[in-house]
Amino acid sequence: MKKLAVILLCSILAVITASCKKENNSSGGGPVPIVYSDKIVLSDLQAGNDSVVMNWSKLSNPKFIRYLIVRRNYKSANPNTYSYNEVIDDISDASTERYVDYSPPLATYQEYQEIGVVQDTGSYYNYSYVYSNVVPYERPELKQFYFNIKDVLPDVPNHRCYVIGADSGKINILDYHSRAITKEIITNATLGFSALGDFNGVQELYVPRNDGWLYIYNANTLDKIDQIRAGVKCNSVVYNNGKLFIAVDTGYYDYAVRVYDRSSKALITHTGIAEGPQYIALVPGSNTKLFGISSYYLFSFEYDANGHYISWNDVNYNSSYSWMCFEVFPNGQGFITSTTGSIYSGSMTLVQNLPYGNYQYSSFTFNSPFTSIFTGCSNYKNIVEYSYPGYSEKKTYKCIGYPSAIFIDGTNLISLSSVYSYSYYGTPEQFYIETVPLSK
Repeated sequence: MKKLAVILLCSILAVITASCKKENNSSGGGPVPIVYSDKIVLSDLQAGNDSVVMNWSKLSNPKFIRYLIVRRNYKSANPNTYSYNEVIDDISDASTERYVDYSPPLATYQEYQEIGVVQDTGSYYNYSYVYSNVVPYERPELKQFYFNIKDVLPDVPNHRCYVIGADSGKINILDYHSRAITKEIITNATLGFSALGDFNGVQELYVPRNDGWLYIYNANTLDKIDQIRAGVKCNSVVYNNGKLFIAVDTGYYDYAVRVYDRSSKALITHTGIAEGPQYIALVPGSNTKLFGISSYYLFSFEYDANGHYISWNDVNYNSSYSWMCFEVFPNGQGFITSTTGSIYSGSMTLVQNLPYGNYQYSSFTFNSPFTSIFTGCSNYKNIVEYSYPGYSEKKTYKCIGYPSAIFIDGTNLISLSSVYSYSYYGTPEQFYIETVPLSK
């Protein structure tokens, strides 16, 4: 009896062991393929930066001919139909359960579908189709905006920027968190380089115009509050401590920079120059000093605390200029300009160029504390970080588009990126808003 019990126990253990081995072999060999004879189930997509991976259940049908890989850029109303221009590939191997799309379009919405083609009974030339479910692939970060950019003003505390247009004087407020234009106006004027400021508790937007006027808008609503007549074409403006510094186009020896009191709109002072700056910027940490740039000259201006002119200076400028490529260093010790990253000291002496190689820079920004210079590239989908001081290349940040205007919000780089590379034959008009995490 005891011997019989031992035999039975050994038999039971053998069955259990065999069962465990079978389960282990099954799990050790990977997931069991899902097979259907009459349907295809497409799993959730696996998306990377440059690819989309599809996985589906295998169609086990003796009359299988091929799989069709379908990609659409719209939401299909009837998922049981397709057009040939939506087929991006076909697969004749019935055992295939995976496909990688290595070139998904840069679009906010796409959808994928797997279709099995099966030969009908009775005729070699008749087919039936087994349609999988449709799986969408949404990328809201690829929402496109249409601008003809003159200037971009970041308003980081409010997570937005002002896009000043070169066509019909269009002004847009672009919320880069929600990727939405919250306000738009058309001024029907040629606009210059604008500025933001706070006056009497109201945030204002100051916009110079080609007709000699400076328009003042509520920065939140874009309602016009006031206007100041400068007398000639206005190119650029800076606001500081209740004073408006306006660079004007004279054509002759005239008052190229004019200073107005914001409250009374009265002219405080003016500076006479044969050819004045197209773009002026305040030196950080100073209430009295400006740098400026034109096609052929660099400028510095100095005023007293009341806005009265003290002195100015200019030097010849021979770099490859671009108006948006002009930023004063946060420490006030110079500025950077040109498509090759020309660095100038506070005395407007050329220090050196960044190691630009084949890059053509479109814009610059800086971190805080100031240890790096970030450069957007108009001909590569890159933002390049350089050390300050030293100007050695530290890191390259990959972008979806070509950065046209960049700035920093917290731990992220914000880039208004062109869909197409800049061309001398035309200005880019299609843009993405990109959020690029900064490296720690």
